[in-house]
Amino acid sequence: MREMIKRLALIILLIATASGFSAQGATTLDFATVDRLTYNCYNQQKWDSVILVGKQALRQDIDYYYLRVRMGISYFEKQQYYQSSAHLEMARKFNSGDPYVADYLYRAYLFTNREDEAHRLRSSLPREDQEIPGILKEAGDGFLKSVHFESGYTLSSDARPDNLSTLIGHDSVYGEQDLYGNNIYENLGLQLRIAKGFSVTLAYNYLNFQKTKYIQYGMGEAQRDTIIENGASRDYYYSFPFKIHDTSFRYNVHQHEAYLSATVSLPWGIKLIPAFHWIHAGYTKVSADTGMVTKSDTAYYSYIDNTYHTFTYRQLAYNFSQTDTSFNNYLASLRISKDWGIFNIALTGSWSKLNGKQQKQIGVSLTYYPLGNLNLYGTTTVTGFFQGKSNRLLLSQVVGARITPWMWAEGNFYYGDYTNSNIFNGAIVYNNSDKIDYRAGATLLFLVGKHIQLSLIYQYFRKESLQTNYIKVEDPSSHNIKETPQTIYNPYNTNSIIGGITWKL
Repeated sequence: MREMIKRLALIILLIATASGFSAQGATTLDFATVDRLTYNCYNQQKWDSVILVGKQALRQDIDYYYLRVRMGISYFEKQQYYQSSAHLEMARKFNSGDPYVADYLYRAYLFTNREDEAHRLRSSLPREDQEIPGILKEAGDGFLKSVHFESGYTLSSDARPDNLSTLIGHDSVYGEQDLYGNNIYENLGLQLRIAKGFSVTLAYNYLNFQKTKYIQYGMGEAQRDTIIENGASRDYYYSFPFKIHDTSFRYNVHQHEAYLSATVSLPWGIKLIPAFHWIHAGYTKVSADTGMVTKSDTAYYSYIDNTYHTFTYRQLAYNFSQTDTSFNNYLASLRISKDWGIFNIALTGSWSKLNGKQQKQIGVSLTYYPLGNLNLYGTTTVTGFFQGKSNRLLLSQVVGARITPWMWAEGNFYYGDYTNSNIFNGAIVYNNSDKIDYRAGATLLFLVGKHIQLSLIYQYFRKESLQTNYIKVEDPSSHNIKETPQTIYNPYNTNSIIGGITWKL
């Protein structure tokens, strides 16, 4: 009976306190009341009540070690690990000597994929505290953190374009289109644990693009129209109609990439991640040269001396050469991020030299976990891209959710022309020559035990390939005819499937 009265009194007090909370803090709490309420609710595993009272206490500047511990563990039991870690971090500022609080914080880090913070915490503990079963069971202290491999294939609708017959028109003499066909992609990555709060990522990428350069060119060519007998000779008559010729050259672009980044985990949830990306591309370059050649043909046959007489004329000629060429591209990037409860805000800047031009890029991203864990998350990114006089605004949105205990699904959309730009702190660089309109994709992640993660990625790109025509334009002042280049963009799409495996040690 006495126990029931105590519980009833506690419920009434909580209701009254909650009513005060809703009245914008009308109820004033003191240390003794906060400590009694949170202690009783914590023992009875009333996690929501602990959090409710704790929030109001913090708003009234009541803050101490056990309050943060109770709130942190309450959030942990509710699987809201981001909020849990924030309170447990504050608890350790009051008292860093409690290994069980460290254990909860360590697992909160692990459950939110903050492995660098988890290792940094564990390394800071005394040796005897590192023998706690929970920590000892989950920790990985080796030099090698993880190994990742993925490979994929891309199908391009640009491999067999439908517009080759229009490469040149009635007013042009030459047209070409350099098309990206299918390609393969491979990636090998390593994560190395160098020291407490310091890790390094190494990655190698290989891409093999099938490409075709289609060319149409036209010129006036001699054509025998008729032969007339006039008694003393046989005369040959010609015209010079404009004729169009087609040709194509198939080749491959082989691209090798090396990526290096370092992650420095600082206190207060701050991370610094400098990165460097090197790209080496090699291919067979196809070039077209023009010149004038002298040709001769039969003018007439004389019956008097029984000989053929010729005439000469000048004609345009095309010569196509193929030379092996290669080039190097570079990129340097820096990302600074800060954890803020269920939010992570990051600022990324990069400088690059791609395809003979220099680029600068600066972006801000906000990652959020509405449920306080990895069951639902999203990332919104806004990026400014600057290349000479070309300034672009790039937008992206990523949304992911946990579908089953062992599978996550993620969708993404990138809007804007990402040509010569980069994402993921320079890890992915779009250095191909075609214009990118937008990109969309989906990813499935599968957990196989504690150490193996499988991934299946689909990516769709809407792109535009460049077509160049040389048209005849009359100079209004001199009335001379000049051949002026004119560019046209032809849309196409690509579909990629990528499979990957990650082994976490």
